[in-house]
Amino acid sequence: MFLKKTQNLYIKEEYVLKKQKVLSKGFLLVLVFLCGTVLAAYGQELGDTNNDGSITIIDALLTAQEYVGTNPSPFYPNAADVDCDGDIDILDALQIAQYYVGLLNEFPCGSTATPGTSTATPTPGTATATPGPAEPRVDNPWSGSTWYIDPVWSQKARDGGGSSIANNNTCVWMDRIGAITDGIGLRGHMDECLNQGANLIMIAIYNAPNRDCSADASNGELLVAEDGFNRYCNEYIDPIVSVLGDPAYRGIRIVCVIEQDSLANLITNLDIPQCSEANGTGGYVDSIRYATNQLRSLPNTYLYASLEHSGWLGWSDNFGPYADLCREVWQNTNDGLDSLAGFVTNPANYTPTEEPYLTNPDQQVGGQAVKSADFYQYNPYFDELTYGRDMRTAMINRGFPSRIGICIDTSRNGWGGPDRPTRVSSSSDLNTYVNESRVDRRYHRGNWCNQPGGIGIRPVANPASGFHAYIWVKPPGESDGISEPGPQDPNDPNKTHDQMCSPTGINEWGDCSTGAMDGAPHAGRWFQAQFDVLMQNAYPPL
Repeated sequence: MFLKKTQNLYIKEEYVLKKQKVLSKGFLLVLVFLCGTVLAAYGQELGDTNNDGSITIIDALLTAQEYVGTNPSPFYPNAADVDCDGDIDILDALQIAQYYVGLLNEFPCGSTATPGTSTATPTPGTATATPGPAEPRVDNPWSGSTWYIDPVWSQKARDGGGSSIANNNTCVWMDRIGAITDGIGLRGHMDECLNQGANLIMIAIYNAPNRDCSADASNGELLVAEDGFNRYCNEYIDPIVSVLGDPAYRGIRIVCVIEQDSLANLITNLDIPQCSEANGTGGYVDSIRYATNQLRSLPNTYLYASLEHSGWLGWSDNFGPYADLCREVWQNTNDGLDSLAGFVTNPANYTPTEEPYLTNPDQQVGGQAVKSADFYQYNPYFDELTYGRDMRTAMINRGFPSRIGICIDTSRNGWGGPDRPTRVSSSSDLNTYVNESRVDRRYHRGNWCNQPGGIGIRPVANPASGFHAYIWVKPPGESDGISEPGPQDPNDPNKTHDQMCSPTGINEWGDCSTGAMDGAPHAGRWFQAQFDVLMQNAYPPL
């Protein structure tokens, strides 16, 4: 059930006043309903929610307005959660007001703001903040940094009813040459990162020739057979590096997620002509090595390669060969296996972070191992936490440095809502046991297009040993592919209809429904119906 911020404020105030008997109920109501205009500057002091360099009653007002859902702007949510309980509520507004009048000497959180940024609308390409100094490299860029909020996605999320998640960091996708300059463009995002006072931005590098060779929905603009490799280098990677290398951005940790859905196809899908072609000269390996060498030449970039997800590469026939391929690819780059900061699992997919009721793939049910159930098909990895942990070990065993970390894309893998299991099944029938116990509600683990998943764990650094962060690579609300054959995408005409995105289609691997939602636009376009479902099925609940 969602917490409605417009609930009876008098009840909420009585709760607050019982805990903090300092301000009157009437004063809190004034905080909630006052209106004001505040000029934004750029700081990160806790309690300074408008970043004007001082903590005043206006900061308390803005926090109260955010709590009741009036979407104040400018507003820096990272500075508002002064009691560090994970929520922005009226108690935070109360404590900011107490601090202002001298009744509180220090916030429970101390004085340093946590990751998050402004909701103010940016002016593309106009950085007004002073560039930060260059800093030494760190093992985990997510740790101790302030994360950029994409204002374009954030506004769509707010307009779509997602104010409660709109202040989370999401990936900025450079999925075609035009994306470098279209809209606010890459430079506009970098400038806004400075303006927000953030020092970490995440960018998807996603335009290799024959991109995503086994999925029509996200086919790219470049083809190996049409000089795609040279275009990738000269028209795509080089301009990106030119922007990111601007000295103005030297204080920003630039996280690059490198070409998901590429190398894994060279392990499992070489029977597809486009994938076979991508396995040769000018294909995925050459492109990834070039991108790595150019991006890694910048001292403040952190590169993460894709591990896809456990439902794709979890079988031993895929797991080991994929780790071997990664070693082969990156040991032949300028910086060798030191090129990568880590790996990302589950990018733009729906596999759960954990399967809480299915923890032992070898457990016997009805005389059969759980992993032999129809849903898992002898794949011993049921979730991304277990898969990512073991993949990290496999990579380190192959020579990657022990500092590498794993990130999991949790943007859509929550699988909450009324159908989420709350206990392990008591059935003695294997398939019934698995189906009643698993939180992954897909018909088949290969279903990847516009699934009715749920907002997953919110982005956070250092969530577990060996894991750098839980992140949102795929911005919630963006389609995976068009649900029915239709007009071309004007910006990316190679994207076409894929049967896996058809609500009436059949999964080619499982002889079952694709489970895809109806009415979806082309990949990357806003899909409000799915966003609504993702919000409803969020886990942890919103």
